[in-house]
Amino acid sequence: MCREIMKKLRETYGNEYFDGKHGAYDGEKSLFTSGCLPFKSMKFSVLLDNFEGSSCRPGDSGRPSSASRRAEPLSQRRAPSKVRKFDVSIELAAKIRMDAIEEMMKRALGRCDQELQDRALDALRVLDVILREIASRRGYLLVRDNFFHPSLGQVCDLGDGVEGWRGYHSSVRPTLMGLMLNLDTTMTVVLKPTLVDEFLKERFNVRDLSGLQKRDWAKAKDMLKNVRIETTHTGVSRKYRISGFSDRSIRELKFMKGTKDGNGEEEISVYNYFFDTYSRKLKNLNFPALDLGNSRKPIYMPIELCKIVSGQRYTKPLSSKQRMAQIGASKQAPQERQKICENALKVCNYSSDKLIAEFGLQFDNKLASVSGRVLPAPQLDFGNGKTEEPKEGRWNFNHKTLKKGVTIAAWAVAVFDPCCNDGDRIAFQLIESCSRRGMVMKSPAVVQKQPRNSFGSSPEERVETMFNALRPYAPVFILAILAEKDSPIYVPFKRLCEIRLGIISQCMVKPRTLNDQFLGNLALKINLKMGGLNSPLSQRMLHCLGQSTIIFGMDVTHGSPGDVEIPSIAAVVATKNWPEVFHYSTQVKVQPARMEMIQGLYEPEGGMVRELLMSFYSTCAKGVNPKPSQIIIYRDGVSDSMFAKCLEVEFVAFKRACAELEAGYNPGITFIVAKKRHGTRFFPQSRDALRNGNVLPGTVVDKDACHPRNFDFFLISQAGLIGTARPTHYTILVNENQLGPDDIQTLTNKLCYTFGRCTSSISMAAPAAYAHILASRYRKLMSPLEGGSTTSSSSSRGIGVSRPLPPVPILRMKADHSMFFC
Repeated sequence: MCREIMKKLRETYGNEYFDGKHGAYDGEKSLFTSGCLPFKSMKFSVLLDNFEGSSCRPGDSGRPSSASRRAEPLSQRRAPSKVRKFDVSIELAAKIRMDAIEEMMKRALGRCDQELQDRALDALRVLDVILREIASRRGYLLVRDNFFHPSLGQVCDLGDGVEGWRGYHSSVRPTLMGLMLNLDTTMTVVLKPTLVDEFLKERFNVRDLSGLQKRDWAKAKDMLKNVRIETTHTGVSRKYRISGFSDRSIRELKFMKGTKDGNGEEEISVYNYFFDTYSRKLKNLNFPALDLGNSRKPIYMPIELCKIVSGQRYTKPLSSKQRMAQIGASKQAPQERQKICENALKVCNYSSDKLIAEFGLQFDNKLASVSGRVLPAPQLDFGNGKTEEPKEGRWNFNHKTLKKGVTIAAWAVAVFDPCCNDGDRIAFQLIESCSRRGMVMKSPAVVQKQPRNSFGSSPEERVETMFNALRPYAPVFILAILAEKDSPIYVPFKRLCEIRLGIISQCMVKPRTLNDQFLGNLALKINLKMGGLNSPLSQRMLHCLGQSTIIFGMDVTHGSPGDVEIPSIAAVVATKNWPEVFHYSTQVKVQPARMEMIQGLYEPEGGMVRELLMSFYSTCAKGVNPKPSQIIIYRDGVSDSMFAKCLEVEFVAFKRACAELEAGYNPGITFIVAKKRHGTRFFPQSRDALRNGNVLPGTVVDKDACHPRNFDFFLISQAGLIGTARPTHYTILVNENQLGPDDIQTLTNKLCYTFGRCTSSISMAAPAAYAHILASRYRKLMSPLEGGSTTSSSSSRGIGVSRPLPPVPILRMKADHSMFFC
């Protein structure tokens, strides 16, 4: 809406008051121009046509007929005003010197003060706003530094009422090679522009709305809240926002309407009104209407007359089916992606844009060539003294066993899948697979199938019934066979296992082919959760650190975009021993919504850091100093603009926690931020590539494309098997341990091989990956307390707290089972 107002302002006053300058508007409160405007302060009046009806309240044409909240249909109200007046004040706020970027890039690392860095960041922001302004004027859907449109690629049907729009990431980054335009292809998910009743039928997989249950309508209300719709039944297109559903069905909704002779009022049903006035015979009489108003003044409209407006992002969590469809549509081989990126400049056509010329910018039309090197894979330990150095980021357990396989005596199989009749066979094959890898699993005490008469019960009741049947066998481990990946059984099952009973569990969905690879992956997860060692780093791999070290991983997950009341969850993990870096202790805190900085690291009595240090002390091997001499932190999800805040809050919290623990205790801290959302891709020369065209695992780029001042590097640690491998960007904010670039890069690459539940290196250092998974697990454990909301990782945009924070669930897991969340 703000962009529409500014567009109209330029059209109305541009020639007279703006000296022909277009300017770049950031969508909020800032307008950037190339040079000063001919005034320092001025107020303008803007008349906007076709203003959305949900914001411009129509007047009433009659009062409700009773206190039962009957309401007339929208079309019976006076039509919304087609023109609305806005007052816009523009005044000179500051002058931004663009040469601050060049000055910052020229200065040496220690000679660039914070004031210059801030000025350079402001100048870089101007450049990004210019690129966003260009995309906005072309009618693209903007999402931070990304823009999307059906014309930018094939629209992909993701199912259940949503589709994928292709687009580009576009931003400007300072590098050692100068300013670089960062262009990459990307995709976002939007609602299909279809009638609301058709959307609901597709979303809930029903032939007609009568197939929707009460809980489905509750989900639909949450899903459609604030979605823009369009009505055309009056012959005029009008747009509104959905606020909810009516309490009553269309059949029951009535209102008072003026009589034809104008001498009084008569009660009329919504159905009869639409039939008499528009000759529309409504079909969905037994279902609620859409509410396009608010609790004080509802405005009802039949669902079948409302169409979802095109280009609205779908920000709710995707189902497994939708995620798989999105991944399938998004994956592009490196060669294909490189061609798309090279073509992106032609599509964007910045060189011929008037705004680019206005600001005096120029762009090269070629991809930059950068140098890198490949780090060697670390040596991994297996059972019976065997070792191996992975090839191309992968290894296996052929003729090898786990470093330390656990013994599981009392366990059970819980079959929740009504179509699974071979739970005994699955258990037998799992026992064999575990045995080949060095684990000992006795026969299950029971293979309990869900009674058929309980399938109509709620998920919570089904789980309770199952545990009542299993309780006499006192299992310490439960294998649950679910019917589908997004099974409603999963959350209540995990809540009961981990919060109420303290039992380790593993869920699975029966695959079409139950082969040893599938069962082997299950075995890895089970062994890790039960306290075993799979394939840890050989101890000599950490000689680069020298002294006793504890490694932390930290992450914060937020509610879905727009959910400003869903609390954020901060998760911190830390290694339990030295020199083993395989098992982690955990700490979780709930904090206000959208708050990215972790608040509970230091507390006068306790705190997350203190608790994790104490866990390290208590589990460290005998004969080794249990007090770590140095701390290494991998922090996930912090944007460049929040680096200073991260040091101010989180780094200081670590220092205070250590000082509080013992007088004079001041271990050196190396603080590393890991980020995957940066839009940078690397395409190798043929001799440096995997067979599928991706760069080799262990490829590191620490020059050319890196920041001119920051201590940073890009690392592709994983074998990109699908699509184009995405590097992780690591920035070292603090390095009190004075580790060299090679030491930090080598350590980070090695940690990517310690993710215990798979036999391949992963794309991010394992401590940060574990913290992310832990936060997501607690999000699911707490979801019933939050109305079923799930997660979406994103940068902080604002903090909203309108209700008390829920308590963190207290788990009953044993200390040896700290990896329960894997």
